[in-house]
Amino acid sequence: MEKQMVEILLDLQKDFKEFRGELQETKEDVRNIGNDLRETQSDVKNISNDLKETQSDVKIISNDLKETQSDVKIISNDLKETQSDVKDIKETVKRIEASQTDDVVALLNVTKPNAESEFLYLNKRLTEIDKRVFNLESRVER
Repeated sequence: MEKQMVEILLDLQKDFKEFRGELQETKEDVRNIGNDLRETQSDVKNISNDLKETQSDVKIISNDLKETQSDVKIISNDLKETQSDVKDIKETVKRIEASQTDDVVALLNVTKPNAESEFLYLNKRLTEIDKRVFNLESRVER
């Protein structure tokens, strides 16, 4: 019986050593899990900070977008106004061009009688001068 008791004690001692080894492994695993948990918490903090920065950036972008939309509306209104002004200018130019033609025709009609009168006068004078030159040439030849 004593032998059996010794064997049982030896088995218990062996089992206790195995249990102690497994307990050491478990402690090491718990430490590793603790380290991993701290790393995860640090990562979560970093992600949280990044998220706050991203939210701030999104707010800034949103404000910039609102300003840009306002600027686009102003530019659109200015463009419409400019298009209207260009249309008015084109119509004015067309009226001026049309009236210029009428003005030129009217001016020509007014100056035409004077021009004809001057032409007739100059033509008569040239004819008289031609006659005189002819007479002078005839005298010189004789």
